[in-house]
Amino acid sequence: MGKAVGIIAGLFLAAAFGSVVHAQSMATANSPEQDPFATFHTELDRAADTALADTVQRMADAASDDSRPTRPRSPESLLLNFDERYRPTIKFSLSAAMNRFDQLRPVVEPILKGEGIPVELSSVVVVESGGRPNARSPKGALGLWQLMPDTARRYGLIVSPHIDERLDFEKSTHAAARYLGDLYTHFGSWPLALAAYNAGEQTLQRSIAQAGTSDFLQLSRLRLLPKETRNYLPAVLSVMKLSESRNLPIAPMLRRQTSTSEIIFAVTDVQP
Repeated sequence: MGKAVGIIAGLFLAAAFGSVVHAQSMATANSPEQDPFATFHTELDRAADTALADTVQRMADAASDDSRPTRPRSPESLLLNFDERYRPTIKFSLSAAMNRFDQLRPVVEPILKGEGIPVELSSVVVVESGGRPNARSPKGALGLWQLMPDTARRYGLIVSPHIDERLDFEKSTHAAARYLGDLYTHFGSWPLALAAYNAGEQTLQRSIAQAGTSDFLQLSRLRLLPKETRNYLPAVLSVMKLSESRNLPIAPMLRRQTSTSEIIFAVTDVQP
């Protein structure tokens, strides 16, 4: 992902994640002699790491049922705990999952970029399927992105007794990218888009209406999101940290006005 990844403070991150460090991404050279700003770049890296670690910790705290202060949790522990709690049917190996992820990224990330989706969201596949293109859930989700049948069909995939294109990781990535893009357009932020990807759009919409806020942390603290969804975003961000994708980008995409009939809704059940 490159060195000195910048984290930009602004309205989006203030609402979605809280205060983070403001850093400007800059090109780096190979040695301090060639780059007089090498020390500054190192500080930017450290600031980016610190900001993401703080964000992950705050989200994990908001998701926890324990009201007492908790010690900082590592990305590894958050991922393993998430998988143990919500994916009990398949033994999860973090190292194997990250190795599969590294092999998939050269194919998955260009597809996301081509669909206008931040490549950092490739991290979703580790949380959803452990990077297994043939992963299957008891609720009927299948493939790298764990798409439900109705969602897959709505985004152009064939799902029939004879062929299931959710198993095609390139086609399923195109479908998942378009789905994530619609979620972002509808809800206006990537944290909420990911929450909707996990819980379903209608579940998230009801939670926002009940709370009177679209702040993800506040929705978590009020326990208006399913527990899995409250833990889902810290798990995705943990993969980003482990893969050196340090932040959810804040691309200034304009939120178009949509009506309920214009947005494609997935099944209402929580996606496993």
